[in-house]
Amino acid sequence: MAPETADLDAVAAAYLQKSGATTGEKLYEKLRTKFPGLTEDDFAGLVERLAAQDQVDLYERPAGAFTAFLGGWERNWWFFLSIILCASAALTVYIVPADSPFLIIRWVLGLLFVIFLPGFVAVQALYPTGQPRGIDRLALSVGVSLVLDIFAGLVINFASWGLTLVPILCVLTALTICLALLGLARQFRALRASTRLRS
Repeated sequence: MAPETADLDAVAAAYLQKSGATTGEKLYEKLRTKFPGLTEDDFAGLVERLAAQDQVDLYERPAGAFTAFLGGWERNWWFFLSIILCASAALTVYIVPADSPFLIIRWVLGLLFVIFLPGFVAVQALYPTGQPRGIDRLALSVGVSLVLDIFAGLVINFASWGLTLVPILCVLTALTICLALLGLARQFRALRASTRLRS
């Protein structure tokens, strides 16, 4: 059920006065907690009404340079962690021998690299704004990883390389890095395009 316009406007105005500048996404999430039936169309209408009544200013976030964006560790932790895990998994294959007591490190990094990492960066590329979250994102990452692993295995099998360790490692590493870069680029683009609301 759609919320009453007056109630919605009052709650939105009160939140903006209390918090100051915020993104449209954060305001939408906040309003959804109070009005679960709020649709994106209702929210767009709310923003238009508030802007028409001069209760908010709409402005685009400054574009900023990509290098400055890349330096934001708290925002891009997933990218750096993905590259580190990818490199660590590849290195342990060559550094840790099969009869080493440190073989458990190779297994753990290998499982993360195969079962979780490709899907995780693919989900980041598909959903650059961070939705879904929590257990839903984790389950989606594992499911997408398994699909990507099957696809990579089919490509390797039908190529002349054969299903051996080195081609699998190379293809999954290249796929993971490409998807991580795509996710980072989409996150940067979403950040540049995000509209902010200022009361």
